[in-house]
Amino acid sequence: MGRKVPTQVHHAATRLVQGKLLSRPPLWYSAVAQYPPLPLPPRQAVNRTNFDSPLGLQSRSDQTIPEGSSKPYEKMRKEVKPRVMPILYLEDKVRQRFFLDHPFEAFRPRTLVEQREVEPEHPVVGKDWTRLRQRGRNPTSEDCIKFAVSLHVHHLLPLSQAYRTACQQYAALRSEHTIASQVAFLEAKAYGAKFNPESSEIGRGFKLEEQALSKWNKATTADVNEQASRKKWRPIFPKQVEDFGLWTRGEEYLHKYKAGETPKYQPNTDAISSPVDSSEAER
Repeated sequence: MGRKVPTQVHHAATRLVQGKLLSRPPLWYSAVAQYPPLPLPPRQAVNRTNFDSPLGLQSRSDQTIPEGSSKPYEKMRKEVKPRVMPILYLEDKVRQRFFLDHPFEAFRPRTLVEQREVEPEHPVVGKDWTRLRQRGRNPTSEDCIKFAVSLHVHHLLPLSQAYRTACQQYAALRSEHTIASQVAFLEAKAYGAKFNPESSEIGRGFKLEEQALSKWNKATTADVNEQASRKKWRPIFPKQVEDFGLWTRGEEYLHKYKAGETPKYQPNTDAISSPVDSSEAER
């Protein structure tokens, strides 16, 4: 059986269906016919005969091209190795230049949490976007980069001029925002507002945590006092100090045993349990 070329499989299946050798096409037929496989190897150069060679080479020799020859026309039909083209975006070029000129913009906090849906594009795009202020008075670095690319692509400005215009408007808006924030801070302070480190979200979180821990401690102390108040009776044994004398190595015990004396293992019955007040139990 001959070798099957991948690019000819669906053609062979077509001929089999037309010749009624197959009752119906295979399940993969429509997909392969719509997206045929690439030739193997990719971009393979076709060997050219002397008849199909350029005119300059035909005049040199009327013979067919011998295999394995190292003549100059051999280089023309040499297979070209496929190379991956570099993937470049204009935004990356502008972004690199922007953060080289404004390194401290990289320290501004930004959220990288992905939401459930992709954020829609701003309605002001293309030729309608003529000023950076149209997307808000507090723009981000990405807004500045997109504005520079928009000026270059849609308004046909040179990239250097578009970048300079975007940076100037970005600096103006950032300065306005900084001055407005300082004025709002002074105005709030003049009306009696107090700003301290604990007013931040982090300080507030620590404060709530300490309050919750203090509640746990109070609850534990209340449980102990409640358990002690429930106990109305407790045994009270008097402290007795008996003089047992010197150590006799058990000789005295043996002497009493031989004399018939019975040892007493129970404590005195004079000290009995007595009720205890709840106030005394709390102590």
